[in-house]
Amino acid sequence: MEATLSPEEDFRHSLRPGEHEAFYFTFTAPDGGTFGILRTLFGKDSLLEMVVLRIGGRTLIHQFSGVPDHDLPPTEASGPTLRLLCEKPWEHWRCSFRGSVRDAQEQMVPLILELEFLAIARPERYIFGPYTQAQQDGRMRGRVGVATREVGGEWIAYRDHSWGVRPMGVAQGWTLVCVPGHLYAVVVETKEGPRGFGRWVSPDGKSVGLDVPTVLEGEAGLLTVEAPRAGMGKWQVRRLSPPLTAYLGPAGHEAFRDSPEPGDLLRDEMGPILAVASDGNSYPGFMERARRIR
Repeated sequence: MEATLSPEEDFRHSLRPGEHEAFYFTFTAPDGGTFGILRTLFGKDSLLEMVVLRIGGRTLIHQFSGVPDHDLPPTEASGPTLRLLCEKPWEHWRCSFRGSVRDAQEQMVPLILELEFLAIARPERYIFGPYTQAQQDGRMRGRVGVATREVGGEWIAYRDHSWGVRPMGVAQGWTLVCVPGHLYAVVVETKEGPRGFGRWVSPDGKSVGLDVPTVLEGEAGLLTVEAPRAGMGKWQVRRLSPPLTAYLGPAGHEAFRDSPEPGDLLRDEMGPILAVASDGNSYPGFMERARRIR
């Protein structure tokens, strides 16, 4: 883990064939009732943009695959409908969307997002082979409008900005637990054994790196995350609502849907959680769990 990221590293990179760059913003209300994911993924000559929102019991999805705008300034990570604009590197991004999204009944409904991401911690750099990941905790504030309903407020959030050659063939699965301001723990299952990284904030306010946290399955979907060597006690994690499901294939091929299709490699479930720390305090957060299907 390297502590320092330059301002320019938060801009879009020049990509070579085989490389990809992802911009990923996730936010949730404390009770998990409103939960959203904003994402763009760039290849040298490819673009994927995704907006997924769960609000009022409805799941709304927008996905688009195409060719990136090569005249886009490096301070933008936008697609044709989802706009992601860096106002200040590693501190402030603006996120907006105006378009139609589909619900579970395949009906199209209008969606407006006017949001801004504000960091609450410095970004942390993690290296996974030829891929670099920068992760950062924050909060998302603004408004969400679905049809005639509008919700405004502020939500907990985190973001991921990653670039390089995505090692999709290496991972057999992974578990990611993020509790903004408190914990970020990732365990990746490989044929050679588990690998991991992350950090937690100790009682005295220090950010402590994690080396292969332990994730234990419990009853009724309860998970326990611990890292004794880093001085971190047990955190217990449970989902606040059913997770969103995505299927991932080779780098650049992914979609939120209910069932796999030819070429899919992993099933990925992500959603809001309630995490209880070893001191008994509880916090909302996020969990992502992926498992290889072929």
